[in-house]
Amino acid sequence: MAALPLTMIRRMSTNEALRNAKRELRVAVTRSLEALDVESVREQSRTVVDLLTSLPEYQQAQRVSIYLSMPTGEIDTTAMVQDAFQRGKNVFIPFTHKAAPNPTQGEDPKPSVMDMVSLESLEDYQGLKRNSWGIPTPTRKSLETRKNCMDEIKANRDGLDLIVMPGVAFDGECRRLGHGKGYYDYFLRRYSEEAGGKVPFTVGVALKDQFLGSPASIPVGDKDWSLDMILVGDGQVIRR
Repeated sequence: MAALPLTMIRRMSTNEALRNAKRELRVAVTRSLEALDVESVREQSRTVVDLLTSLPEYQQAQRVSIYLSMPTGEIDTTAMVQDAFQRGKNVFIPFTHKAAPNPTQGEDPKPSVMDMVSLESLEDYQGLKRNSWGIPTPTRKSLETRKNCMDEIKANRDGLDLIVMPGVAFDGECRRLGHGKGYYDYFLRRYSEEAGGKVPFTVGVALKDQFLGSPASIPVGDKDWSLDMILVGDGQVIRR
């Protein structure tokens, strides 16, 4: 068997080191989140919602994507969804599904991808069933009547103005560590390709236990997207 080129060996070594660094950080942050009490998460969520709704980028946005939160371990987005509908915004939520056979250019094939699909009303939101992660999730049958953000862009209609994004950890340079599936990074790459390089304004929301103070930082690779802004449960607002 022919020996691997030195550049490929170095790349493999670098990628493995990056994966290990991310894995170790996820474990450390997850352990700290397990010690959080419900009232702390509730209070920090209220702070973040107040910060978000005061942003001009949010106030001006007509089409927003908001992740639907797990029961614990992250900012609760229920009040964000309620506020968006009260302001007459079009709301989209993440939905993961089996990937199409043709990946984005330069990407390895993925078993599943994330799209943003429309949430029609507060009643629609309240009627969603929770998945195994405890996240309210639309049924596959309901996708027949929901708008898909990517399909809208392909049809030369409006895309998204702003995305509220979750994560395991964040840092002062607006870098984000996700859960390891790459859903948001891959979605933004696909979106950028379809929208001629444009992407929505991205806002990460973090509990204070998920935010790494200086000099700590998130390990990132060339496929990891930085955010435009991070809102932290202790009241910090970080712009890139």
